[in-house]
Amino acid sequence: MLQVFTAVGLTGYLSLRNGQKAVNDVSSQLRQEMSDRINLQVLNYLEKPYIAGEVIVAAAQEGQLDLTDVNKLERTFWRLISQDAVEYLQIGLADGTGITVDKSKDGIISRVGSKEIFPQRQAYRLDDRGQRIALIKTEANFDPRTRPWYKTTQKAGKPTWTSQPYLSQLTKLATISLSLPIYDNNRVLLGIQNSNFRIGKIYTFLSELKVGQTGQTFIIDRAGNLIASSTIEKPYIIDPKQKDLQQIPAVKSESSVISATAQAILDRFGNFNAITQSQQLDFMLANQNYFVQVSAIKDERGIDWLSVIVVPESDFMAQINANTRTTILLCLGALGLATILGIYTSLWITRPILKLQKASEAIASGNLDQTVTVKGINELEALANSFNQMAGKLQNSFTELEIRVEERTAELTIAKEAADNANQAKSDFLANMSHELRTPLNGILGYAQILNRSKVIPEKERHGVNIIHQCGAHLLTLINDILDLSKIEARKLELTSKAIHFPSFLQGVVEICRVRSDQKDINFIYQPDPNLPIGIETDEKRLRQVLLNLLGNAIKFTDNGSVTLKVEVIESNAKISLPRLKFQVIDTGVGIASDQVNKLFQAFEQVGDRKRQSEGTGLGLAISQRIVELMGGKIQVESQLGIGSNFYFEVTLPISTDWAQKSSVKDGRTIIGYEGRSRHILIVDDRWENRSVLVNLLEPLGFIFTEAENGQEGLEKAREKLPDLVITDLAMPVMDGFEMLKQLRKLEDTKHLRVIVSSASVAEIDQQKSLDVGGDDFLTKPVDAEELLTLMAKHLQLTWKYNTTELSKSDSEVSTKEIIPPSAAELQILLELAQDGMVMELIETTEEIGQKNASYQPFVREVVQLAKQFKTEKIETLIQQYLTNI
Repeated sequence: MLQVFTAVGLTGYLSLRNGQKAVNDVSSQLRQEMSDRINLQVLNYLEKPYIAGEVIVAAAQEGQLDLTDVNKLERTFWRLISQDAVEYLQIGLADGTGITVDKSKDGIISRVGSKEIFPQRQAYRLDDRGQRIALIKTEANFDPRTRPWYKTTQKAGKPTWTSQPYLSQLTKLATISLSLPIYDNNRVLLGIQNSNFRIGKIYTFLSELKVGQTGQTFIIDRAGNLIASSTIEKPYIIDPKQKDLQQIPAVKSESSVISATAQAILDRFGNFNAITQSQQLDFMLANQNYFVQVSAIKDERGIDWLSVIVVPESDFMAQINANTRTTILLCLGALGLATILGIYTSLWITRPILKLQKASEAIASGNLDQTVTVKGINELEALANSFNQMAGKLQNSFTELEIRVEERTAELTIAKEAADNANQAKSDFLANMSHELRTPLNGILGYAQILNRSKVIPEKERHGVNIIHQCGAHLLTLINDILDLSKIEARKLELTSKAIHFPSFLQGVVEICRVRSDQKDINFIYQPDPNLPIGIETDEKRLRQVLLNLLGNAIKFTDNGSVTLKVEVIESNAKISLPRLKFQVIDTGVGIASDQVNKLFQAFEQVGDRKRQSEGTGLGLAISQRIVELMGGKIQVESQLGIGSNFYFEVTLPISTDWAQKSSVKDGRTIIGYEGRSRHILIVDDRWENRSVLVNLLEPLGFIFTEAENGQEGLEKAREKLPDLVITDLAMPVMDGFEMLKQLRKLEDTKHLRVIVSSASVAEIDQQKSLDVGGDDFLTKPVDAEELLTLMAKHLQLTWKYNTTELSKSDSEVSTKEIIPPSAAELQILLELAQDGMVMELIETTEEIGQKNASYQPFVREVVQLAKQFKTEKIETLIQQYLTNI
């Protein structure tokens, strides 16, 4: 029965759907064809006055047409009008004289305003040869220079249509005019040529155009006022006494179809200016669906209209509805007959099946002693016999299974207890061994560093001390690797995500690895995607561990060429808060044989050159692979022996838009500022990413900043600004951090400044050297926000102000500072600089605007940050959004 109902219903539904789809397809094609035809014809109408005007202007400018020869001008205009090229031609000269020739119901009329009679103008009727046959009237006062078309075109300096239709004083018809300026070779205005176009022509064309049975067409301007309609000859309000024409908004048209269509377009697009290309939509009016096509009619001289085609769905559906009704009746008849037969058949079949169902339910509930008797249908009789045999065997099997389950359960319990005891013993052993090994190692490494700083140890013994430190550090690495692997195997290793500044995190990894590559004299290439997110949430320690392991292996197995770190966004847009990132480590090293690739990620396995294998435990890649798997990815490798390798993985990491605020957390509370006066910080670092991290972390807390890109510039700005605190990098061009510290401490006016050295160098000697030459403290990169705040409180004697709001509250409860843009004129200047790619000028101008008003600072920071990443397209989009909202 269900199948019959489904088949009948599906047949009727598909019939209706196919009919509607056919209607939609035919309607869409018809609307598009009609729209193209209307647009082409209207533009053709409007092109004729322009062509005629261009011919006259070109002839005048080339000296072929004497503008002072009224008779020749009259003859030329008569010829163009008599050939139906145009209906109205006029020239107004700079001295106030002019001539007008137009076609009316009384024939062709010439109106001449010569120097002899100026400011009067005389009207003549012309015969079929262009000769004057009668003086009709003399107008007392006519000066073309006072007319709107003359003034508008004189100001525009180019061909221009009137902005809206007007009532022609000669023909009393709705008209638009096109005016072209006439210049001499020195760009001196000689006069204005003016041509009229009577909008009634468009009505005639539209009224003769058939769109379906009852479809309508009309044209509106961008303000929504009617220009022409296929059903309304004069869609205007004309006041003969005032000699004025008033346009009618389409939404207020006397035609219900036109007004409803215009309102539907507004509801869909918001305003008529939003339509830049052909659009299709539909709407309901009086319980009837209407199809609409809207297209733009636009030229280069000021015409900007919309053509609208509206066709009721009923024009297409009449025959289809009749066919659908017939199909439904046939389906209902077939459904009734099939229903009667189905009910009878189902009763005959379901009775024995119900018996089998009851017996099955009894067996399912545990009552296995069941038998079923069925007569009348051979197939069901055979099924009942099979069911009875199955019930008997099932009862026997169930008894045997219970015995086996009890035996296996006892065995598994014993095995589980043994495995748990062994695993606990291994964990206890590793924990104890970690403590026992780390305690003496701490003493060994500590005194090795103390001895290395001693000035009385000879060079030979110092070399031995360095070997002790290196061996101890290597042993500590082995212990850490084994403990990490043990945690992973015990499933005790968990990722702890936090918000970080992604570019500076990557830059810190790059700086660490570049030191290693420089020691081997190979190129280190860093290729970040320009669309990398600024803030992400991840386990910073574990992600750094994976990248350093992959890059360390690449550097270790590469003797010539380069090692490349490439980070790109493969899935990201404005609506995705979880971008998918791809990390690649590419080297030109020794490569890996294809038969050894499968061993790469196994614990304690090492492949490649045996001379290099002694440098590790064979655990690094195994641990890295499992960390990446916890992040939802997998490390993959492509390698060719003797050519190089490419290790890569993809992970999805959440975007953090408030990483700076989350980083300003200390002792479980969010720092929002500090007590006392504003403190001035000088940041010296050649990498903008590192400077950006510090600025974004500290600026919301109320600090004032000055930035410098090298030691020389930092020294100059330190002397000029005398900041409260200097935070400096070590490795910089022009002058490094060591030299800058020496100079600061030598100068009388800067030797008192407090200096925190922040570097990615992990070498103890670099850290100690930076303190010896004048640093007050050392901060390791990547910067830990809590450690930074602790050092600043220490050296600036700060008392922090905390937010009383609990950290567990949702982001929606945290208020954010509203971005206030500058004025439209200033936004336009910034937009032009961004479009021209003038990044440095853009940054300088933005900062100057920010100094005018403190409320602009959030806007300034956003633009400057994008500019420093050379994301000019994003800056253009941002500024255009603000311009639109002003």
